[in-house]
Amino acid sequence: MWEARAFTPERMSYQLISCGVVAFYMIERGQSSNTEQAGMSPAEAFAILGDRTRLSIIRVLWMADRFHTYEDIDNSASTMSFSELRTRVDVSDNGRFNYHLSKLVPQFVRKMDGGYRLSGAGKRLARTVATVAGEHDVEIAGEVETECPVCGGAVTATYEDQWLRVACTECAGVFGDAAPEGTLLNAPFPAPGLVGRTPDEALATELYRCMLDLTSMMQGVCPGCASAVTGSLSVCDGHDAASDRMCRDCGTPFVAWGELRCDTCRFVKRLPVELCVMGLAPVIGILYAQGINALAPSLNDLFEFTRTRMTTAVTEDPFGVLVHIGAEDRMTLTLDEHLTVVDTAQ
Repeated sequence: MWEARAFTPERMSYQLISCGVVAFYMIERGQSSNTEQAGMSPAEAFAILGDRTRLSIIRVLWMADRFHTYEDIDNSASTMSFSELRTRVDVSDNGRFNYHLSKLVPQFVRKMDGGYRLSGAGKRLARTVATVAGEHDVEIAGEVETECPVCGGAVTATYEDQWLRVACTECAGVFGDAAPEGTLLNAPFPAPGLVGRTPDEALATELYRCMLDLTSMMQGVCPGCASAVTGSLSVCDGHDAASDRMCRDCGTPFVAWGELRCDTCRFVKRLPVELCVMGLAPVIGILYAQGINALAPSLNDLFEFTRTRMTTAVTEDPFGVLVHIGAEDRMTLTLDEHLTVVDTAQ
């Protein structure tokens, strides 16, 4: 069984920092971890948000406007007067409240003619806390119906620390030493997404989310903060995997791996090159023609296609990989050391 603990929006102001989303919303203001740009630095944003009164202001404004439908279209979200906001936050000292409110303007709160409202960064901050927190207790049996695509063994799902992990109980999985033994999928999953879903449905949902992230990152765009993504290629020099066993050096069936990294919010994916190319439009088209929806694949679809319908060869000069896809209507993609497609042949 797994359980998503109850965490209501009313508790948001006391748990915001521990949810690990503050840095993301500093990034929404145009800040990177290694570059000072116009606005506030990450250190300044941490200092501003590390106060209960200020977090309560964000919570109250979000709760007051959480059901406004068209705020991102016509910019007409309602405002709250200074006196009403101070009353709801429950601060009696007028000067003290004004001091804390002023620290949030304009990065997280906007001062309008009719009062105050959350800025875009403030809204996303509040929504992300509500998303990662969840408002329901969730219990789902950990066994999934899908058999392990590697060995056919039983597969279980566990949920801990906002991560969904799907693993085989009988083999080492596909990630070698880079993940716990048996791992087939290991990805962040917001607790509210488990509500009303079986383990198999949660698995299907996470595969869909992972593929959307992958397509975005292969286009060079971080799905978290929209910053540029950089890619890098690594290979197993002594790779000796066979159809019936993993490589004795890397412990995986894949000779080449791609790492996609956002240096701003530090969102990273490390996947076999065969999975990386499944986020590219030409490959998505080939898969669709063969009856596979690359944006919503099953675990078995992913493994079967990457293992039986793709072959990968490493090139040394220049360093890169050739990925051959399909038998009929065969396509070959050439990727360089940065996972950039430099040639497509069909």
